Amino acid sequence: MRTLLIKNKFWSLRGHSTVNDISGAPAFEVKGTFSLWRKKKIYDMEGNLLYIVRNKMIRFFMNSCYIYDGNKTKIARLKQKFHLLKGEFVLLGYKDEYAINGTLGLLSERNMTITRNGEVIGEAGRKFTSAGDVLGATDSFYLTAYHDEDAAFLVALIVAIDNIIDKNARG
Repeated sequence: MRTLLIKNKFWSLRGHSTVNDISGAPAFEVKGTFSLWRKKKIYDMEGNLLYIVRNKMIRFFMNSCYIYDGNKTKIARLKQKFHLLKGEFVLLGYKDEYAINGTLGLLSERNMTITRNGEVIGEAGRKFTSAGDVLGATDSFYLTAYHDEDAAFLVALIVAIDNIIDKNARG
């Protein structure tokens, strides 16, 4: 089991985030790029590219994100199901069946359960935390991956969910 904290940097124009384990040690790096697609790259601590997340540019009803592997091959699309109060997402085109279910609120805490082929493999949630200075609050996600080997992919899922929620908030 691995518990991580994904914290969005308060003053990042490109959308960088820090990912630390529960002891505060760096676990992954999330680097954003300046683009219309809100592209973010997830690296391990050795600098190896693991995943790329980017928004789908054209949408008709619901926002979605594409997830690419480290070889820049599209492996899945994360799509939000249509619900006003629930945060339900489904991963399309991936080798396994993933579902993310939970509560969704623009300003409230969020709690999500992540299942693969019907088995719960992780839990995540969003909380607003104090920045410790005059900048105010920042948002962060906690993630518990029940299997260590799933941690990097689950970080990519949380980054994709955050992109979709941010895009929904902007309209």
